[in-house]
Amino acid sequence: MERPQMHQTMPEDRDGWHQIDAGAQLEVLFHPNRQVRGREPDQIVRPSIVVAVAGKREQALRFDPFSMGAHYHIRPGLAPQIPLSVQDRQQPLDAILMFFEKTLRFRGLLALAEEDDVAAQLSDAELQNVAQQIRAISATHTPS
Repeated sequence: MERPQMHQTMPEDRDGWHQIDAGAQLEVLFHPNRQVRGREPDQIVRPSIVVAVAGKREQALRFDPFSMGAHYHIRPGLAPQIPLSVQDRQQPLDAILMFFEKTLRFRGLLALAEEDDVAAQLSDAELQNVAQQIRAISATHTPS
């Protein structure tokens, strides 16, 4: 029997998650190496970025630039994951951060998550700052 689809919410347990300053419109959290409880340890590094519209619990977007199987989600839990296209010599996290640096791409994803009004209000500088903050945190984190 198929599992019912449920919109995934922002993490309640914030252990290991870093709050990213994304301005007043968005809540963004970054985890440098999110390990799922109960999963056998392996060599895969699992950074994760979750995005919600401020004031909402549901994730609008989730980016999983894993060292193997990098992907992202629009409305996680309600739609299938989308494989991430990574160029030669490009790290998956860098490919994901391009969505924030090329702000029209990020706005497009947010609009696909049915958050058009918020997408239209976002500042380029705030989105680009999100990428800078995540890069800084990632640079200081050694995967465990």
